[in-house]
Amino acid sequence: MIDLRPGKTDDPNFVELVSQLLTNLVQLNQPAEVYVVTIDHWFDHKWQHFSGKVIGAVGVWKTRLTVPPFDPGRVVSEAHFHLDPATDGYREEIRKPLHLDQWSVHNLQRFIADISGSGVFVWYSSNTEKGDRASLMVYIVNPEGLFSWYASLVQRDGWKLNKVKGISRAQFEAVIRRR
Repeated sequence: MIDLRPGKTDDPNFVELVSQLLTNLVQLNQPAEVYVVTIDHWFDHKWQHFSGKVIGAVGVWKTRLTVPPFDPGRVVSEAHFHLDPATDGYREEIRKPLHLDQWSVHNLQRFIADISGSGVFVWYSSNTEKGDRASLMVYIVNPEGLFSWYASLVQRDGWKLNKVKGISRAQFEAVIRRR
């Protein structure tokens, strides 16, 4: 499977939770590609479906999923994995980054489905070791369509689910606990 490793400022328990979620999503969806992006600090649910800005100020949220326009300066790490049919495992590949240094308006046409027809995309927050909140966002592309959801967690004697958008609390718990 795909093993995530915590950075110097990451809480290992949060990264383990994201790793377990990623493993379960890959097992459930069996995508051809997996993208994992670590974002500097916590991010809000407003990034889900956010496509960019026009005229430098007006935010645009589209129903057709685009690459969320995180500033490349906030991207701590980005990895792409491709299914190897010979081994049924995933191997890391060097690809063009998802997050490009470009005008926000150019992102309005960077559709997730154009990047992958069979993929699991995961964004999660870093700097969780000293912080009390974390976030993750998932986009899934498969033959049934495109799905996205967001979850925030808080640190209270372990990482606890705080808010969800696009997925119920029960569905989130089911995906995390799947073995």
